[in-house]
Amino acid sequence: MESSSPRPPRPTPGPALSLDARLGVDTRLWAKVLFTALYSLIFALGTAGNALSVHVVLKGRAGPPGRLRYHVLSLALSGLLLLLVSVPMELYNFVWFHYPWVFGDLGCRAYYFVRELCAYTTVLSVASLSAERCLAVCQPLRARRLLSPRRTRRLLSLVWAASLGLALPMAIIMGQKYELETAGGEPEPASRVCTVLVSRATLQVFIQVNVLVSFVLPLALTAFLNGVTVSHLVALCSQVPSTSAPGSPTPSHVELTSEERRTLPHGGQASLVRHKDSSRLRGLQHSVQVLRAIVAVYVVCWMPYHVRRLMYCYVSDDGWTGTLYSFYHYFYLVTNTLFYVSSAVTPVLYNVVSSSFRKLFLKALGSLCREHHRMEP
Repeated sequence: MESSSPRPPRPTPGPALSLDARLGVDTRLWAKVLFTALYSLIFALGTAGNALSVHVVLKGRAGPPGRLRYHVLSLALSGLLLLLVSVPMELYNFVWFHYPWVFGDLGCRAYYFVRELCAYTTVLSVASLSAERCLAVCQPLRARRLLSPRRTRRLLSLVWAASLGLALPMAIIMGQKYELETAGGEPEPASRVCTVLVSRATLQVFIQVNVLVSFVLPLALTAFLNGVTVSHLVALCSQVPSTSAPGSPTPSHVELTSEERRTLPHGGQASLVRHKDSSRLRGLQHSVQVLRAIVAVYVVCWMPYHVRRLMYCYVSDDGWTGTLYSFYHYFYLVTNTLFYVSSAVTPVLYNVVSSSFRKLFLKALGSLCREHHRMEP
């Protein structure tokens, strides 16, 4: 959420030095080529996968169930928006040409606002999906009453509205400014950058709150909900032999509550118990593996990103040695690459979650390939 380079120790500015030397920025050619290849691959696979996911959700009559369909759409739109806006701008103005910033003050604020908006939308959507699955596994009858496609749409609309509000301060504290002045005291146009405009104290408070709200709390909530889901599934698995044995009583954790007995006919009660058989449990165990994969991707791809932000905030100006600055400069590129990877791999997770979605996804991909083949001379 800051410029790609803090202020490192650098020579006294002089007209004989290049602009990069005067501003302390020097990205090696091999790094530019490497990260260009990585960004291009992430952009191609991520935009294609998320765009195809949106196409499947909007056009497919079958596919994910109603509630899952809206979660997939929310995550896909978030990933698509992030990749389309952020990757090209960052590849140009942070990897290849550090100065001057060419997208203007509005472009600077929009770049960081969109990136923050998509980050909040992604983590809050994942947390809401984990909550719905936890309820569906632990309280299936209650989930059937409480959860509906309409309520899921309202929940995700609230997620996007909250994300807009949480990301708005980013458009305020970021902006365009000039790092150097000419001999006559005028701003040097070539030193125009997109960076933080507020004081260090304000920045420290903002980053701490931001990391807490956009990473720590959603991760803790998601991990807790997944842990509850796993514990419930372990309990169900331990009771499978007794439920399948003839004449054995129904285990306590799958017994119907008195309210559920009143609201369901006798046949519905028997059907609910049969719903807990070993085949169903294998499917639930598969969904838990997917939840674990989501959390793993979340941690691996986002933790280095937030560590870097805290590093930028809390290392004082006097603490930036040449070695530390060089490390940070390339650490910035690595953490942002991982940040974008998380948006590119989400279509893979959709395909793992739902076999019907996977079939529609591959069918849509095959249809596009056939159309492209017919268009060739």
